[in-house]
Amino acid sequence: MHSPYTAAHPGITMDRFTFVPHAQPTDGPGFVSQLRIDSGAGAARYQRLFTFTPVFESADGALAYAVDQASAWMQRKTLA
Repeated sequence: MHSPYTAAHPGITMDRFTFVPHAQPTDGPGFVSQLRIDSGAGAARYQRLFTFTPVFESADGALAYAVDQASAWMQRKTLA
């Protein structure tokens, strides 16, 4: 049985997007990295949740990976 603990980062905002990285415990040992992207407001608000395949030994490692993914996404958007 896994721990109910989920590590979360306070979030990163760029333009109309808010990126919220999470570290979710797996059923076995380790954590997976998740990234929620929020955009819009009210009825036009939407959320996307990405779960990445690497399994990390620590919640901090999973959070760092999610932050890196958010940073890479923001970099691509600013270059577009």
